[in-house]
Amino acid sequence: MGRWQLAHELARLRGDKPRDHVAKSVDVAPSSITRWEDPSGAIPRRRDLQALLDFYGATEEEAQRFMALREQARESGWWQRYGIKGGYGTYIGLESDACKIQRYDAVHIPGLFQTEAYQRALMVGSMPGADKKEIESRIQVRMERQRVWAENRPQTWVIIDEAAIHRAVGGPEVMRAQLEHVVSLMDEPHVTIQLLPYEVGAHAAMETGPFTVLDVGALSVVHVEQHKSVLFRDDPREVEEHVQVLDKLRKEAHGDAKTVEGLRSVQR
Repeated sequence: MGRWQLAHELARLRGDKPRDHVAKSVDVAPSSITRWEDPSGAIPRRRDLQALLDFYGATEEEAQRFMALREQARESGWWQRYGIKGGYGTYIGLESDACKIQRYDAVHIPGLFQTEAYQRALMVGSMPGADKKEIESRIQVRMERQRVWAENRPQTWVIIDEAAIHRAVGGPEVMRAQLEHVVSLMDEPHVTIQLLPYEVGAHAAMETGPFTVLDVGALSVVHVEQHKSVLFRDDPREVEEHVQVLDKLRKEAHGDAKTVEGLRSVQR
């Protein structure tokens, strides 16, 4: 979270100042400015950060806050011991600190809700080139994500497309246990799960695909999944657009009773 905030705040401070001009003024390469403003990029050295703050005219109070953010950004997250970095590491960091998580999933059960058997079957099927060691490591990471989520108990509202529950990942027994686990999670006071039925037809998320809105303190971030890549957006307009999509889906999706009925009908 510290790294995201630091990158976000540095980009905000620069505003519309040309990157190359800023870089020349603080005697660094333009690519350094780009990396420092990227949550998955580099953390500026203390003297480079101070030079930036002096150039931007930051107050002493602001400078102290930025230095504190830099120290937070340098702290290792639990996921780093698994070699996780880049976009996935950024996502886990945001998820771990989130006070609210909202998600739409179209093709499979959301990662935070997946049983170990479902995860294994999903990874074996979707990662044909991965060896057993890599798969088991990924499962450990996902299980740890679930542990942190269960411990922190952020408000979580998830909409699952009906297509996801009809794909028999791992076979009937694995799927039956998985769907029953989803039903059990609905008893948690901080969890809301809705099933988006086929009968809705075309809907607001068909063009966006799966996405997550994470609220971390005063910061809201949209995470959009794409093939072999991820996108993070924190522009308030883009965040609001995705929240509006979720609001539309909530109105069209089943309530508690029909969601439970739908999940259990697949188990028969």
